[in-house]
Amino acid sequence: MENIIIRRGRLEDAQDFSELALHTGPELLPALFGANVKDVWTKAFRHPRSCFSYEHSHFIEVNGKTEGMALAYSYDRKRKEEIRSLLLILRYLKWGILKQIAYLSRSGAIIAQIDKGDYYISNIAVYPDLRCRGYGTKLLEILEGEAKAAGCTRLVLDVETDNEKAVRLYERTGYIIEMKSPVLRTRERDFEFFKMVKDIAVSE
Repeated sequence: MENIIIRRGRLEDAQDFSELALHTGPELLPALFGANVKDVWTKAFRHPRSCFSYEHSHFIEVNGKTEGMALAYSYDRKRKEEIRSLLLILRYLKWGILKQIAYLSRSGAIIAQIDKGDYYISNIAVYPDLRCRGYGTKLLEILEGEAKAAGCTRLVLDVETDNEKAVRLYERTGYIIEMKSPVLRTRERDFEFFKMVKDIAVSE
C-alpha cells in the first residue's frame, strides 16, 4: 500500500525542484534560461519572497520518496515579489543574461499574465515513471484549497499547446481554455501556449 504525503516545500528540496521544473518545459526552460537552467532554478528556490521560492511550493512523497511538485502563487504575491524574482534571475544567470534577456522579456509579456483574484500555477510535474497515477490531480486539489484560502476566485495556468496529455488532464479537472497566446520565438524554436482557467469563486 502506498503511503502518500503532500507537504510544503523545504530548502532541501531545491534539487528535486529544479529537476521536476525541467520536466514541465524540457525545451522551453533551457530556451529561456540557458543551458544552466537547473542551477539557476536550484539557487532561486532557496530564496524567500520570490516567485521561485520554496515558500510557494508543495511536494508529493510516495513511500518516503519525492515524486512530484507544484509551484503556485496569488496575484498579490506575484506583484510583491516579481522585481525580487527578476533580480535573482539576473544574479544567477550572470553573463548568460546577455544571451537570454530578449527571450525572458518576450516570455514575460506572454505567460503568467494574471489579474486580481487569480492564483497562478507556474509549474507542476511528477517524475515520468509515476505519471498517470493521479498524483498530479492530488497536487491540483491541494493548490485549489490554497487558492480558496487565499481568497482567490480563479486558478490560472499556461500550458504548451502541443502538450496534449497535460491539456486533457487540466480539462478533466475543470479547467477551460481561455485563450491561445501569441507565438514566443526563441533561438531554438517557437512556442505557443493555452491559458487555462478554473473558476473557484464561492457562490453566495
